[in-house]
Amino acid sequence: MTGERALPDFDELARRATDVLQRYIRVNTTNPPGNEELAADFLAGLLAEAGVESTKLVSAPGRANLYATLPAGGGAKPLVLLNHTDVVPAEAEHWEVDPFAGVIKDGFIWGRGALDMKGMGVLELVVFLAVKESGARLKRPLRFLAVADEEAGSEYGVEWLDKHHPELMDDSAFVINEGGYGAETYLGAERPLFGVSMAEKSPLWLRIRTTGRPGHGSAPHDDNCLDRIVRAMHRIQHWERPLRLTPPVLESLRAAHAEGYLSVDPDAASPEEIVERHRQLRTVMTNTISATGLRSGVKHNVIPASAEATIDCRLVPGYEHDEFISEVRRVIDDPRVEVETVFGSESPSGPPDTDLHQAMREVCAAVMPEAAFLPRVSAGFTDSRTFRRRGIPAYGFVPMLLSQNEMGGQHGNNERVSLKNLRLGVEVLYRVVHKVCVA
Repeated sequence: MTGERALPDFDELARRATDVLQRYIRVNTTNPPGNEELAADFLAGLLAEAGVESTKLVSAPGRANLYATLPAGGGAKPLVLLNHTDVVPAEAEHWEVDPFAGVIKDGFIWGRGALDMKGMGVLELVVFLAVKESGARLKRPLRFLAVADEEAGSEYGVEWLDKHHPELMDDSAFVINEGGYGAETYLGAERPLFGVSMAEKSPLWLRIRTTGRPGHGSAPHDDNCLDRIVRAMHRIQHWERPLRLTPPVLESLRAAHAEGYLSVDPDAASPEEIVERHRQLRTVMTNTISATGLRSGVKHNVIPASAEATIDCRLVPGYEHDEFISEVRRVIDDPRVEVETVFGSESPSGPPDTDLHQAMREVCAAVMPEAAFLPRVSAGFTDSRTFRRRGIPAYGFVPMLLSQNEMGGQHGNNERVSLKNLRLGVEVLYRVVHKVCVA
């Protein structure tokens, strides 16, 4: 039976998700060092309690990935519910609560990972188990996949799976992952939206280094490596990079204009005119650079022998990494300054013409008709890129309507998710999975 009578009690599922998320936040998987095997064992225990066998794949001591699959007949490939188990560090002294206590306060669950992304991971787990408990016959398998190390580039997570277990990657029809958050308002319009991330900027982390002649601080000279790295960083920081209206961004802006969020027609306006009206769109229309590290020196009165800086670059969809590195070298304009890649990964765009994409659109319209359903381009990168490189449609789809305060908690202080959003998210996600997987 696939009608409304077959659907579960969503209030009960939300209560279950609340309980699991509180406990999950208390499993400290701060990366570095990660310790994601703790999360894998926690999730495996919950699956085992429900009678579901899971497989743990250890990528390094203390680092592990986990998957479980609900089978189906007919030879179809699975819908993958993808999530990562690591979280970024939290500066507890700046939080209102203990970031690893999973406290419920003012209608929110507080804690590192509540949004990024243990909250969505719990929604995926609860939906996965609810489908299993329903006893429904599946036309498409459903897979729960929890991976390590996303916050540090995925060397021990999906990138490791891509190298060591490519069969697990290729055995996927579609992927639902983080990245496409909904919002209470957008671009100043007081109308909610569900977002689906079709593309994302690609990460390129660079190290800039140089050497020079060391010496006594009382005897300045012209071969000071720290002076050289400061000059290089000054040139980078004052580099005016052009706005670029790439096809995925243009498509998302067309949709936003059609739904009344964007006040200018992106087909008639220049990128500069769009950003002048909606400054927050700049990040998805230009290659951005953030300085993230500067290291040099051994003592206050010693001119150092080496210096280096790190920059976090995020490139618009489709921009070649080698081309950007050549531009960085040209801007620095100093042959004694080396530029090397620490981490880089390119991400193709996802297609809009799949059964999963259509199911997401239909469910969102049914659950909340007043909300728009918009394609988005994520300014951050996610594990979706690894699947997209293999030609597998992967969508960022977190069916919650977040406020600005909630969004600001990701990688920041006082990260939290509302109980109301957990309730909304578990219903929308279940209905989407039901449409795609249940016969």
